[in-house]
Amino acid sequence: MSGARRGFTLMEVLVAVAIVGMVVAGGFRLITMSLRSLSEIAAERALTAAAQRIWLRFRTERDMPDSGREEDVEWRTEIDSVPIEDLELPFRRVTVSMGKRSMVIYLPEASR
Repeated sequence: MSGARRGFTLMEVLVAVAIVGMVVAGGFRLITMSLRSLSEIAAERALTAAAQRIWLRFRTERDMPDSGREEDVEWRTEIDSVPIEDLELPFRRVTVSMGKRSMVIYLPEASR
């Protein structure tokens, strides 16, 4: 057996541990950012689906209230018009809110 020692030096082990630590920390940050993005997308999809339901109800129900709340969805309407040349085009601005998020949809006033 020769007198050469086999194995890693302390410096090599410390460098390897530091590299592994940086990779793991970067991985955790990436996972955290991905989860946050997924929850943002899920909340946006839920709000869009709620706005679509409210829009459909305004299009189909004659007695739809101008404002209201159902479960965690809230809406309110404002009637306005846009002048185009000599015409006044009335529309209904519907603001749909869910938690801290809100979305505005526009309906022609004649659609009710």
